[in-house]
Amino acid sequence: MNNEQMTTSLDDYITGLFGQDDEALRWIQSEADRNDLPQISVKPFEGRLLQILVHAVGARKIVEIGTLAGYSGTWLARALPADGKLFTLERSSKHADVARASFQRSGVADKIEIILGDATESLRKLSAQKPFDFVFLDADKTGYLKYLDWAVENLRPGGIVAAHNALRHGKILAPENDDDKAMVAFNKALADNKRLDSTIIGVGDGLAVGILK
Repeated sequence: MNNEQMTTSLDDYITGLFGQDDEALRWIQSEADRNDLPQISVKPFEGRLLQILVHAVGARKIVEIGTLAGYSGTWLARALPADGKLFTLERSSKHADVARASFQRSGVADKIEIILGDATESLRKLSAQKPFDFVFLDADKTGYLKYLDWAVENLRPGGIVAAHNALRHGKILAPENDDDKAMVAFNKALADNKRLDSTIIGVGDGLAVGILK
């Protein structure tokens, strides 16, 4: 068994134990495929990890940057209490339409507000509602540094910022494009930020996590 096969087998093992999806989550993935959306959302076991972190921090108010089809948003919203709120930011109206149907299908639409448009402008407006408990980054990698800066200024002490694709399938070791280089820069900035206790959880494609001191 080569390294790639081993990684896949281990991912399947973790999913089988902890990250089982259900009919609604499978529907979201099939709907994303039907609408030709890129298959780049979190894996089931990564969704479960996000839920564990949301529960651990006692999050009631979450910001997600990058909605796509609503798959990760569903995992996040399901971890919120009944009066919790997820603000999910998406620049594509097509993606937002698919996500809206996904949230209805999974029964979490009442906890979620989809904010359509440029993320930088949306975040500027959301600052009025700070502090937030949890910020999840899963969008354009070249924007991660400015999203990190926003998170640090708008999280409550003890709040978490988490970023998907921290390992870029190993390409952070030999960056091949701007996204890879942006992720390397983000990981370094996260590690160097004295206001955060941070690390990378080596699950799936890597989840970079920082807790505001």
